[in-house]
Amino acid sequence: MRLGSLTLSATLSAALLSGCSFIGGQPGQTQNPFANQQAGQFGQFAGAQHCQIPTPRHPIPRGCRPEQVTIGVPAQNFGSPSFATNGFPQQPQFGQPQYTSGSYGAAVGQTQAAPQYAAGPTKRKPRLRGSLSLGLQKSVSGEIFDPSVRGVLPPIGAYNPQDFLEDIVEGQTTTTFTANALNAIDNFPGGIREPGQFENLDTPAIAFNDAWSTPIEVKGGVEYILNDKNTVFANVGYTYAEGESQTAALIDATLYQEVAVVGQVPNTTFIPNQRIAEFTYDFSNLNQLDLEVGARHYFNPLVKSDGYKTVTPFVGASVGASRVNAVDVTVSQRQAFYQASFNGVEDATFDVPIAGGGTTRIYDAEWLPQGQLNIGAEWQITPGFALAAETGLKVQLSRDYEDFVNAAGETIEGASGDANYSIPLTLRGSVNF
Repeated sequence: MRLGSLTLSATLSAALLSGCSFIGGQPGQTQNPFANQQAGQFGQFAGAQHCQIPTPRHPIPRGCRPEQVTIGVPAQNFGSPSFATNGFPQQPQFGQPQYTSGSYGAAVGQTQAAPQYAAGPTKRKPRLRGSLSLGLQKSVSGEIFDPSVRGVLPPIGAYNPQDFLEDIVEGQTTTTFTANALNAIDNFPGGIREPGQFENLDTPAIAFNDAWSTPIEVKGGVEYILNDKNTVFANVGYTYAEGESQTAALIDATLYQEVAVVGQVPNTTFIPNQRIAEFTYDFSNLNQLDLEVGARHYFNPLVKSDGYKTVTPFVGASVGASRVNAVDVTVSQRQAFYQASFNGVEDATFDVPIAGGGTTRIYDAEWLPQGQLNIGAEWQITPGFALAAETGLKVQLSRDYEDFVNAAGETIEGASGDANYSIPLTLRGSVNF
């Protein structure tokens, strides 16, 4: 019995020692009960990996039987938490070249690059866009007609108050109403003064802003985008304004009443400083063709929002030329009734027909240089459409008066008017091509 117990103990000891040697254990170490299972799985996986070939034509690896051979690229990083069966990280950086280390593809004896995913289509950045604008131009300086340079138009220069005297005959009494300068009383009765002898002649200069209504301008053109900050453009425009009526001359004089009875000394009374005549200039319409080239510089956006809805300030400058039409002026005259005016009747006037219609050309059609500076803001409403509002200062150089004859009978050549300074206010829409 004792001998059987010793034999059983020796047998168990040998079995335990044999088991430790099989799983790689060492005497004195605590053994993992799952080690045998893990080692078996690892060995099976390693063997499957060793017996994989990349193509059917690749030779069978040494130590593999034909039935063990499989076709495919072995997975990588199987020891990593991010290991996946396709061999890529779970979060690849698409669009950037990714290359593995030299161990990738070791089973086939070469280094292979990981597949590269092509980036999606990118939007083409626009370079050219068309524009259409509508605006107003309010003149703030400059005179289109200056009588001190051009001289007054006929018949103002030849006006004679005596041409409108009134005689009323009742029996032996003749009452005469006339107008003249105040010192004409010394020459009455029978004193006919020279033309232009009156107390006051007011001939104001006429500004561009008064000669026409506010000009309306329509422009169309193209704009080339140089970069994110700068563009260049070219425009063709048309400007129109209606001619206005403005005062050309105001004439004041002394009204006289002379009562003459046959055989008696005439009795004369007078009222000084009375308005006896008013002249008006009617200007022809403005038709103007505008050509310009220029550039704009854009600053950082003032307002940013989602998508394309941004507001960006800019400054711009342009130079060009304008083809202006000829300017004609028609003179009209209102004359006072001397008797009614002397007796205190208000608005006692009448229209005086002007010989030849009273129309005079003061400017011929011509090309005028122009330039302007602008400031504004642009709102990018959609990726392809923007709306801008701008203002600034525009300068159009002076016109040359048509040659004329002055009051002394001299022909004047080369006289010119003023440059026209205006403030444009423009709304512009732009569409990308």
